[in-house]
This record gives sequence, structure tokens and C-alpha cells, in this order.
Amino acid sequence: MKGLFKNPKFVAIIFIFAVTCLMFFKIFTRGLYPVPADLLVSFYYPWYSGAWEGYDPWTTHKELLGADSIRQIYLWKEFAMNQFKESNLPLWNPYTFSGQPLLANFQSSVFYPANIFYFLTDAPNAWLLLIIVQPFLGGVFMFLAARSFKLGVVAASFASVAFIFSSYFITWMENGNITHAYIWFPASFWAINNFFEKQKARFLLALILSLSFSTLAGHPQTTIYLYLTVFLYWLFKSGQSKSLLNILILVVVIFLSLGAIAIQLIPTYDFYTKSPISLPFSREVFDRSILPYKNLVSFFASDFFGHPAANNFWGQSYGDFTPYFGVIPLVFALWGVARFWRRGFVLFATAVAILFILSAVPGPITYLIKTLRIPLLDSTTPSRFISISIFFLIILAAISLEDFLKNFQDKKYIRSFFKFLIPLGLVYVALWTFAIAGKFFLEPRDTWEINLAVTRRNLILPTLMFLSIPLGIQVLRIIRNKIKINDEFQKGLLVLGIFTVILVGGVYYSNKFLPVAPKKFIFPDHLVFKWLQDNVKLNRFYGGGTAHIDFNFPTHYKVYGAEGYDSLRLERYAQLLASSFTGSVPQSYPRSDGVFPNEENGRRKRLFEILGVSYFLDKEDNPRTGADWHYERFVGDNVQGLYQLGKFQFYKREPVLPRIFLTTQYTVLKNDEEIIQKIYDPNFDLKTLILEKEPKLAISDFAGDIASPEAVIYEPSVVTIKTNKEYNSLLYLSDTHDPDWNVYIDNQKSELLRAHYAMRAVAVPAGSHLVIFKYQPKSFVIGRQTSAVTLASLAILSLYLIRKRQF
Repeated sequence: MKGLFKNPKFVAIIFIFAVTCLMFFKIFTRGLYPVPADLLVSFYYPWYSGAWEGYDPWTTHKELLGADSIRQIYLWKEFAMNQFKESNLPLWNPYTFSGQPLLANFQSSVFYPANIFYFLTDAPNAWLLLIIVQPFLGGVFMFLAARSFKLGVVAASFASVAFIFSSYFITWMENGNITHAYIWFPASFWAINNFFEKQKARFLLALILSLSFSTLAGHPQTTIYLYLTVFLYWLFKSGQSKSLLNILILVVVIFLSLGAIAIQLIPTYDFYTKSPISLPFSREVFDRSILPYKNLVSFFASDFFGHPAANNFWGQSYGDFTPYFGVIPLVFALWGVARFWRRGFVLFATAVAILFILSAVPGPITYLIKTLRIPLLDSTTPSRFISISIFFLIILAAISLEDFLKNFQDKKYIRSFFKFLIPLGLVYVALWTFAIAGKFFLEPRDTWEINLAVTRRNLILPTLMFLSIPLGIQVLRIIRNKIKINDEFQKGLLVLGIFTVILVGGVYYSNKFLPVAPKKFIFPDHLVFKWLQDNVKLNRFYGGGTAHIDFNFPTHYKVYGAEGYDSLRLERYAQLLASSFTGSVPQSYPRSDGVFPNEENGRRKRLFEILGVSYFLDKEDNPRTGADWHYERFVGDNVQGLYQLGKFQFYKREPVLPRIFLTTQYTVLKNDEEIIQKIYDPNFDLKTLILEKEPKLAISDFAGDIASPEAVIYEPSVVTIKTNKEYNSLLYLSDTHDPDWNVYIDNQKSELLRAHYAMRAVAVPAGSHLVIFKYQPKSFVIGRQTSAVTLASLAILSLYLIRKRQF
């Protein structure tokens, strides 16, 4: 063991582990969890209104940047892993959007290897491990990548620390998938460098795994950036070796990496084609996500525009518009560019960094992406291109630092370095000038006085970090002149000073941003969900206004909602919900949200009918009688107050169409607009199903009311219904239609019909029958088979190369 601590690489890994612990010291010292659960219980209904164990009205939250982790990723992962534990494939989520694909939505990242934590412990602890492993793995991978550039242990450790404290890493770390996709950047570069140096197949396998794991992590935009960056760097390395064979090798590597994860990619692609994210109007988000030029100042001072955690942020989109990787790494990155710009890699890295900065800001590149509608890129967030620039600048900073540590005792070198610092110092002078004098020429003056007071406060730390470089060098000179110390000791003091400043700044930056909360705040039980579980059963519920339950929360509690929040959702269902606002097939609707109008407009209640929404939630902030019903909030709809406990009220809609029913009444309409108009026609009885083609089974219209058959099994991917009718009829199930749902009557496949624009139906013959709906996506079967063949081929090829000693 003592020998290990003499190994510099081992010591570096221990150092990275220590930095990880330092970053999450609140977790280890106070037992908190890296999830914005304080936001959950202080901002979202029903928790913020009390009535749950552990409620504290003084609970506050930092910011909203981590909201997607509790609104999406945490819930999807928990549900998916629970499905695996129950020996089910997590193909379908029945609790939001009236049902939609789960595995195929990509962000659920059900096949990501780090999900192994969910099989070792409960969901909150698995999430904790999933989050805190990111800086450790990312730091180790960056250390290895820097070493593959022939850098020493100190410079490689410097690169790893800068990487894990960079803005893209920290901002999205608690999201649960973006940073996991990002940590495979350095792993890929380590593999490429080693392959070109040693020509061993094992490094190609490492590259395949890095690309595959980044993809499986669940953030397509980051993974697209990785493939793009790997492609550019591979071309650069191939140009140096002047071998066309290397291009063919890259094609094979990409082909194998995509094939290995086809089990995820093919279902996702299929879902993408069915989703409005692929439509032109969904790309409007692109324009709103272009990085303003002014925000480039964040490279020099991360919180120049304030910080959402301190509630003093006066800029726009802190997460996407704040490029930063540390003041000292920035200085050394720029020094490296100035000193070594003629070197091949430095020139390449500088060009790529500039290219992707230009891809993030307004200019010809963003214009071309938008105008030419380049697939995938035109529906993403262009400001995140800068994550690529940050990665390359950190590598340049490490190269520069190693050079600096070799030459810092050279007076000529230091004079050149100090001259280089002058224009950077003038940047900080300009920033301070603006922060002090800006209020005199900006309007409204009162607002700018407040904003710039925040800026001045937030300029202090980065300015001190910048000044620590020349001041530290001067202090070291004084010490060296007064006390005779050897060169290695001087170098050690300099390294200690540099790392101390980086760690102080990084830990401050990360802990200021990252929210943590007690475990008891992570989706605690609440009487509202308990009541829904006990009373609503298979029916759906709706809460509007201040009683709105956020879209994906029902997934955790296994109650059924009709709304949802996901950029990938089934297009026809999204259209159906959006049509309730205008009464026609929409030409535009929210990119991610599927919602009802907050107030009854004559159309909302029609959708409630066909979607099986039978119960309403409401809130009375000043309860008096225990029956403070607000029927005026449901004008035009028939509701009856059922139960009130303090602020929480539950209503039932009466009469209401059941979630599942049998009928003989139908009409056939093939035009989408006609269907929507018929749905909202108050004279049209929604018991009459609107089909888009004639059923193959002859159905006669029998007088009489609809019948409600028995649901024998209702599981995420399988629904079994028992029918017993003396005549042919149509079975309607108010779940979202997807062509990958198959229906079987007494184990014989039948025809799935689309009813009421986006729901399911099937023609059932007279008599007693067992009708089974099964979600069996062809894309998953094809993807599974493709992955199996690819992985088997990789295994066989690896074994062969090992035997030939070429691995």
C-alpha cells in the first residue's frame, strides 16, 4: 500500500476523489442529497401547502435550474428501474400524456451502465451515487486524457480540476444525464491519442464504449457534440499520420458504436418521427438559445450578471448563457494560444474553440443552421456548443501550465508573461469601470444601481483570482531572495498556490450553485396522492390553477394524469390537447408541455370526457366550513364536491364517460380538422366514437347506453379487458394511440383502431371475450437484435485480436 502512494498517478486519482468529496461536503457532513427537493416541497403543489410529515413553511429553494431533474429525469429513472426489478421492460409510461413511450424518450437513459446503483439501493441513494460519481469519473477521464497529450501529473491534475469545476459540468450535474454524457469527452480523446500512438485495437474498443456510454447517458445534444468533436479530432490526427485507412477505421468505429446501442437509438428515432419536436415550429427555441455576445464576459467573471441562488440574477438564462471554467485556467489557456499557436494541436484546438464559440453566438453559423434546418442541430440549444470550446481550452491551459512550471524561473519568460497579463488586466479594469460608472448612463438608473451593485460584489473574487497570479509570482520571488530554497520547493509552492486558488474558487462556485436537500424532501407522501390512489383508481384527475400537480409527478405515485412534460411526445396527442385552446388543429404549440386551458372554455370539458378525467383537485387557502366548494371555477361543467381536508378539495365530474367502455355508435371521419370540429361540437354525443376508417367487423347500432367492461389487468405495457356483450361492438380505451400497440382478442390478433383523434379502440365480436392490448414496438425488437449482433461481433473480434496479440 505504501508503494501505491509513491505512484504519482495513484496520488492524482486520490486527489480527484478528495476534490469530489470537497465539492459535496454538505452531503458527507450534513447527510443531504444532491437533488433540488427543497424546490419540490417549497414551490410545487401540494407540498408547499402543507399536510405532509416534515412540512416546514420556512423551507426555501435556491433556483429553478435543477427543476428538470425532479420534473423528469429522477421520476423516469425511478420508474424504469422499478420496472426492471419487476422483470418488465420499461417501454411505456401510462401515468402522463394519457400514456406514452418511456424507453424511447432517450432522457430516461434506461440502459446507461451507472443505473446499476438502482439495483443496489433505493432510488434516493441511487440518485445520490449517480450524481456524485460524475466529478470523480470526469476528473479521472480528464486526467488520463491530459496524460495522453504527454503532460505531467501536475498539469493533468490541473486539467481534471478545471474540467469538473467548469460551468457546463457544474450547471447540469444534478440534471442526471447531461454531465454524464459530457464526462465521456475526455475518455474519447484518451482512446484516440493512445490508438494513434500504439495502434492497438483495445483503444478502438475504448472509443466505441465512450461514444456508446455518452449516448446511453441520455442527452442527445451533448452526444452529438461528442461525435462531431471526435470526427474533427480524428481527421486532425489522420492528417498528421497521412493515412486514409484511418478514415475507414473511424467509420467502422462509429458504425459499431451506433450498432451497440441500437436498442436505444432505433426506438428513439422512431419516437422522434412521431413527435412534434421534428416539426419546423418547434425549432423556435433555437432563436431564444443563441448566446448573446455580452455573456462572453462570463469567461472572466461567472456571476457578472448575478446568480439565481442569491436571487439577484439580472441576466438571462444563467445555465446556458454562462460560459466559465475558472479564471486561472482561462489565463493559462490564452497564454498557451499566444505562446504556441503555431504548434499543430494548439492551432487545431484554438480553431475548434473559436469555431464553436462562433456557433453559439449570433452570426453566420447559427444563421446557416437555422436557415438550412440542419437535422438535430436546428432543434437544440446553440449556446451549449460552447461546452466543446471549454473542453479544448482546458487542454490548452494544461499544456500552458506545464510550460509555465518549466520556465517560471526564467526572467525573460516571466517578463513576457507579465506583458501578456496586461491586456487581460485591462479587461477587468473595463469590467470594474462599467460596474462603477454604468449607473450614470444606463436607464432606468434605479434598476441599474441595484444590478451593478450585484456585479461589483461578484467581481471581487474573480479579480482577486486573476491578481493572485502576478502577486503570487512576486511573493515567491521575495521568498526566494530572502530564503534560499531549491527549485523544486519553489515549484511546489507555486503549484500549491495555483491549486489552492482554483479549489477555493471552484468549491465556492459549485456549492453556491448546486442545491442539496434532506432525504425526507424527496417526493414525500402526501394526503392528496393518498386520496387519489385510494379513490380515483384507473380514472384520471386534473388540478388547475393553484392546485396544479406538475406533469410528471403522477409517475412516482402511480396515479393517472392526462397532461405531460417532455419534448418527445406523441404528435397527435399533443395536437389534441393543444386544440382545446383554439378549437382547431394547431399550427404551433409548446415544445415540451401538453396542457389543458386553465379555465373552462367549452372545449376543455369535451377533452375531459374522451380522456376519462373524472376528478378535479382544488385548493382553498382560507378553509372555514370544511365544504368550501368553488363551483364557480368549473363553469359549464357538472362537478360535485366530494371531500375536503383543510386546504385540499376533491371534486367529481358527473356524469362522465368511463375510461373503458363498449358502444355500437360510431362515425367515420378522415380529415383531421373535421375530427377536431366534431369533438368540440356541443351537439355531438361523445359516446359515439369518431373513427378514421370502417372497422372490419360489421357493427349495428343498438339502442341503449354504453357498457363498462371489466379491466382484469392494467399494467404499463399490457391491458387486459373482459367483455361480455350479445352483439358486435366497439371497445374504447381512453389511452393514447400508438401503432406499436397491438390488440388480441382471445389470443388472436385484431385491428387496432384510432378513435377520437388520438385514442384506442377495437371492434369486438358478440359473446364473452378477453381483449389484450400489448405494447410491442417493432423498433425495440429491431434495436435489440441489432445490438445483440453488434456486441457479439465485438466480443468475437476482441477475442480473436487478443489471441493474435493485437489487442
